[in-house]
Amino acid sequence: MSFRIIFLENAEADMDAIEEYLSQFYADTVQNFFSKLKERVFMLEDMPYMCQAYEEDPFFRRMVVGDYVLFYSIDETRNLVIIHRIFHHSRNITRQMLPHRLLE
Repeated sequence: MSFRIIFLENAEADMDAIEEYLSQFYADTVQNFFSKLKERVFMLEDMPYMCQAYEEDPFFRRMVVGDYVLFYSIDETRNLVIIHRIFHHSRNITRQMLPHRLLE
């Protein structure tokens, strides 16, 4: 059974910020990152449980893509993989993710 991927507004804003930041470097840095991100995310359509649960809150699963960590959840009843946030690995991810979970 194939799952549908959706990006929440926060994840889309994260991608915009990543694009803006990476565009300061080599011309193909942005394209390379988003190519890798797209490839990894689309794997979730057929294998949504391929990434480990987030230790601080198992509601989320985490996927590493380069220097970034993508957080997603799985809604089996609607066959959805929901992308919540994408952070640079150097950020205080726990502080960013736990308040986000309380808002859902």
